[in-house]
Amino acid sequence: MSARQRWFWALVAFAALPLVAQATIQQQRSQIGVAITINVTPAPVSMLRPRPATASQTSASGIVARLVLDPHERLRSGSAQSLAFVGPNLVAQSANQKAVKVEAEVSPNPAGTLLYSNQTGVQINATAGTSVTVSCAYQITVHTTITSWKLEHGVYNDFASGFPGGDLKNSTYITAPGPVATPFVVYQDDGGLWAVLTTNGGAKTYCVDLTITVPVTVAQGSYTTTAVYTLFY
Repeated sequence: MSARQRWFWALVAFAALPLVAQATIQQQRSQIGVAITINVTPAPVSMLRPRPATASQTSASGIVARLVLDPHERLRSGSAQSLAFVGPNLVAQSANQKAVKVEAEVSPNPAGTLLYSNQTGVQINATAGTSVTVSCAYQITVHTTITSWKLEHGVYNDFASGFPGGDLKNSTYITAPGPVATPFVVYQDDGGLWAVLTTNGGAKTYCVDLTITVPVTVAQGSYTTTAVYTLFY
């Protein structure tokens, strides 16, 4: 083989490298979110009853309230249309209303069936200072004939200050849960990155067990984050 031929085949091989690299890079194909709401009840606390008055005290402190209803007062009701406030006066107006017909043409999302869940959101009731596990809280389905794909996941944000999203753990499986639940990565706190959940091929459905550990300092209320799943191939 001459030197010119060697240079020619080397050039061909070099030109083919970007094509090979491009073929191995997976692209994002679909992404979905499942809202997860934790309804927190405060941790039980002991309450001290007020001590009775001693002999040196004339009375014990307290609050007394009395409600008196007038049995002769009748419930009054009324109705009005299109109320408007004008200065200090309340004005009732009746206006003619007409319906306006609105038409829209909706095209199906071609990627809408690639990745989906059987739930758009789940709610978990928990007491501060305790852990709760919900078996198969929702399912995630990858529906494709592609033989090699990757699924990434994580939660988008913390529940609140002092209530990290990493306090929510998952065990994601097809047939049986793993021995240990894994904390979700938090997108906003972990450098804008998701974690690789699994690599697989073909159509697969996963159950997601959720375990939440609520810090004892979390106040009563509802706290929400979103579990995000992204499909690549």
